[in-house]
Amino acid sequence: SIAAGAKTYKLKYGNRGMNQPCIDLRTGRCYITPQNHGFAVDSKSLPANWKPLFINANDLTNEGIVHTDKPFFSVQFHPEASGGPLDTAFLFDKFIGHVRKTSQPLVLQDGLSYQ
Repeated sequence: SIAAGAKTYKLKYGNRGMNQPCIDLRTGRCYITPQNHGFAVDSKSLPANWKPLFINANDLTNEGIVHTDKPFFSVQFHPEASGGPLDTAFLFDKFIGHVRKTSQPLVLQDGLSYQ
């Protein structure tokens, strides 16, 4: 996010632990995720063509971003595909789809509706 031009800020306590709820802004589904970070992306500072992808259900901080035109995305949590919950393994499938140049449609909900 910083490389794209967004700003970050330090969280008072950070998001740490194995049970942080994250809302997928594509579907509205909430995933329980493992996390260990003390900074968050300021969603309001995201440049054009960048959108929030996940938000934390506890504090509504940004937990992921996605580019609307290019095959770029990232998440703040650990998207375990093995060795833990498999709930967010689809992120690895999406990455592989980008590598293979498979169509990756993107439809996001408005993250502000959760505030």
